Amino acid sequence: MRPPVVELSGVSMTYGDVTALADADLVVRRGEMLAIVGPSGSGKSTMLNIMGTLARPTSGTVLVDGHAVDELSDRELSALRARTIGFVFQSFHLAAGVPALDAVADGMLYGGRPRRERRRLARQTLRRVGLGHRLSSEPHQLSGGEKQRVAIARAVLGDPPLLLADEPTGALDSRSGAVVLELLHELHRAGTTVVVITHDRDVSASLPREVHLRDGRIEHDSAAPEQVGA
Repeated sequence: MRPPVVELSGVSMTYGDVTALADADLVVRRGEMLAIVGPSGSGKSTMLNIMGTLARPTSGTVLVDGHAVDELSDRELSALRARTIGFVFQSFHLAAGVPALDAVADGMLYGGRPRRERRRLARQTLRRVGLGHRLSSEPHQLSGGEKQRVAIARAVLGDPPLLLADEPTGALDSRSGAVVLELLHELHRAGTTVVVITHDRDVSASLPREVHLRDGRIEHDSAAPEQVGA
């Protein structure tokens, strides 16, 4: 049996006298789709960074794809992140003047694949997210929803088992946000594990599992054992 894609055990993160995350226990199993929800300052971004191996916690154990993060070198950690995790952020991170096809293909720039292969895969992935007609479009020619779909295509190009989406609808109008959410659901149905970080209760309520954070602590998890069958 394959291990959970992410497992946090007693994870805490402190910055001086400030506790951003306190004694967090969380298991994300393969194929799940869940929201980590909470107000500003609740610890959501800290949890995202730890789950994504972008930050090492002050204490506790983090397993990603069965690997103990604290036992890996920086190079091993980078390799694990590259093959396991796709990131989507609220601000898109698309370079001005770079067409959508190249923006996505460049996501595999350090994977050792030739340029023609990268572009072929990028073309397929952009079609998968409904942007086959926007391959040559630059960021200023795209709507907010289209920019986010380009960012999602870049994140899932190598078929990582885990997609971490940080406020993916936060910069979008309600219609574009609904399109992006439906795309995340489609990726989940295709087998990707999807974790959405959000402050929007409507977004979190639309997902199968909700994990609520407040003041750095998990105050509610709809998948907690004591709630099963309730």
